[in-house]
Amino acid sequence: MSGYPDHATYRALYLRYLQSRDAQELLELLKPLTLTRFLDLCCGEGQLTRGAIEENIRHACMVDAEPEMLPLEEKRSPFARMFPFTVERALRHFREERIHFERAACRQAVNYWLTPHTAEMLHAVMTPGGIFAFNTFNEKPPEKPRVLEYELEGQHFTEVSWLAEGMVHHVQVREGLPPHTTHFWWIPPEQFRKLLEPYFSVEEIRKGKTSLYKCIKK
Repeated sequence: MSGYPDHATYRALYLRYLQSRDAQELLELLKPLTLTRFLDLCCGEGQLTRGAIEENIRHACMVDAEPEMLPLEEKRSPFARMFPFTVERALRHFREERIHFERAACRQAVNYWLTPHTAEMLHAVMTPGGIFAFNTFNEKPPEKPRVLEYELEGQHFTEVSWLAEGMVHHVQVREGLPPHTTHFWWIPPEQFRKLLEPYFSVEEIRKGKTSLYKCIKK
């Protein structure tokens, strides 16, 4: 299965990730959110935007190149607009239209899109002092494929991941469903700082193998 599955299949396959507390942890880094314009990059199934709406944001722009992952009720929300774009295309659109955000976030997906060019574009669409928060992994994956097996809600899952030529390859399997494969860049912590510090003051918060970043626009 290439690309991303629809909402129901995505939730079924990635149940372990959707049950984690990382969305709430990112929202805490972004507070106060009241009456801010919120940018949800690689929004997936919309968990960050739902939490931001509960914090009384003014409006959200949700960006994802695979909009079928988003539940129908989120697409109809009066508080959010969906942009079925890549991150680079969305940032270019916002810059051209002079749309700016006080808050931006990316949950578990920054390794798909962050480059020197997109870092500069993100800076351009944020207001002075605006906050960008994201989470990612901070340990280099092994080149030898690593297999993780576990059960959730009575279902068996298997994950296989490995590093090859700078890219992390990941296979997600749940019994009864076709596998989903994806790949994204390995970006070490020092590289995140190199990419972001020309534009943001960067704070890294480590929690084991996971890092949360709070980046304030300079």
